[in-house]
Amino acid sequence: MASSIEWTEKTWNPTTGCTHISKECDFCYAETETYRKKFNPNSDKYRLGFDVVVEHSKTLKEPYTWKTPRTVFVNSMSDMFHKDISLDFIKEVFEVMNDTPQHTYQILTKRHDILEKYSKELNWTDNIWMGVSVGNQIATRRIKSLVKCDAKHKFLSIEPFIEEITEIDLKGIDWVIVGGESGSNEVRPMKKEWVFKIKDKCSEQNVKFFFKQWGKTRNNPNPNDPTMNKSHRYYSKGGNELDGKIYWTNPTIKDDSTPTINLFGYDYLVMDELDDLVTIWELKAHLPLADKELLESLKEDIRINGLNDPILYIKTESGQKLVVEGHTRLMALKSLKKTGVATKELKETLNSLDEIKLWMVKHQLGRRNLSNAERISLAWLSKPTIEKLAKENLSKGGQVFSKNQLEEKEQTEIEKVDTYAEIAKIANSSRTSVVRFSQVLASGSETIIDNLLKGNISIGSAHASIKKEKPQQKTITETEKIEYLTVLKSIDEGKEKISNGDIDVIMVFDKTDKLDVLNKNPKIRIGVYYLS
Repeated sequence: MASSIEWTEKTWNPTTGCTHISKECDFCYAETETYRKKFNPNSDKYRLGFDVVVEHSKTLKEPYTWKTPRTVFVNSMSDMFHKDISLDFIKEVFEVMNDTPQHTYQILTKRHDILEKYSKELNWTDNIWMGVSVGNQIATRRIKSLVKCDAKHKFLSIEPFIEEITEIDLKGIDWVIVGGESGSNEVRPMKKEWVFKIKDKCSEQNVKFFFKQWGKTRNNPNPNDPTMNKSHRYYSKGGNELDGKIYWTNPTIKDDSTPTINLFGYDYLVMDELDDLVTIWELKAHLPLADKELLESLKEDIRINGLNDPILYIKTESGQKLVVEGHTRLMALKSLKKTGVATKELKETLNSLDEIKLWMVKHQLGRRNLSNAERISLAWLSKPTIEKLAKENLSKGGQVFSKNQLEEKEQTEIEKVDTYAEIAKIANSSRTSVVRFSQVLASGSETIIDNLLKGNISIGSAHASIKKEKPQQKTITETEKIEYLTVLKSIDEGKEKISNGDIDVIMVFDKTDKLDVLNKNPKIRIGVYYLS
């Protein structure tokens, strides 16, 4: 069957069943999967459960039926060198692998002693990669047996990586896979420094390195890792970026490259390819990704009516066609295996990725019938882009600043730009609506926010709801009678509240000043800062 395991293309299970042998086995995915399949009437080979090791002779014919060469993980649901698997059957499995050199086979075991014992009895053709699991320091003892065996290609799977490995010798090893534990909520964490220690060791000894996954999002030091999203081409559990890079070097696959596109001097990973069109995650994920229901509906419409709207693209300096509008349509077309799709080049001059993002938002607002809340929600995606472009205005002045000066200048540039007004302009709405929208996002309950984004309630209603929900904050006795007063801890806090639309003005008082003057205009929301 096709595999979701990142470092292989297909799994083949001549045997099923296994038994725990080490701490790495505590949350065995194969055991969980076997239990699930045990009660499936279409999965007869798993009906005896996980604890019973079974040899399945019928499966030995399968590799002969595969029409195209592929990389195959052998016994993903068992261990080829389990004590209950006979040497005769292992030889039969090897004969099949020997007889199908067009395929590349990957075998992984924790039974290093049996591997070493049987090695001389087996025919290790060039298409067989042999590996051992090494999830902690004590498991590194398996490496010696692997190195001794007669396999021509050898690899380690440091997954689940459950304890730090302080000493490891990679001499004789061709490839190392590293991954955090996944599955159960009780999984053991993997630390970043452990991973980099192995990566550095691979670099020192010229060994290929593959980082599969963090396992759980809580393990990932980058909460914004895009590979945590299931729609990402290189998705894995918990994400797989290491300091912003993906390490998927795989010598068992003929083309293990991660295609990129150069845009404005930077390389971006290609997500989808169809004909001569490509997409990148930074643009594909900028607008809300289509859910499964919408994608299926679009596919059905394309089946019946064809593609009505062409996919828009821009040409990069190298001549590649980068999709800027029509990402969902391209996904649908790719799923339907359609080629020769209608396209149109966008002639508008766009000089940066941020300018493309702004164009995408404005284009969507121009072609869709949206409520005010939906328009602001879409335009809100431009907030970080607007702020980033404000910072970049500094570089156009040609001045040189120290680090502290630059940070101050950047903040000043952002403050010069009324972000809410800019978003309102993009959404063709009012600044007040944008401010209230932001306050609902910041303070509203999940129910209120969900209803707002779905268009079930207006921004005004949502904003009124959070004001009712918001607990009354007690202020000092002298100011409790003043309804529109907010006591500030600093002037900067006041600036932020003005920017957020929480107050209208800042007034500075000495502690001895009387505040009766503030009652003269109760319609103005006042922020008061007391001098110490």
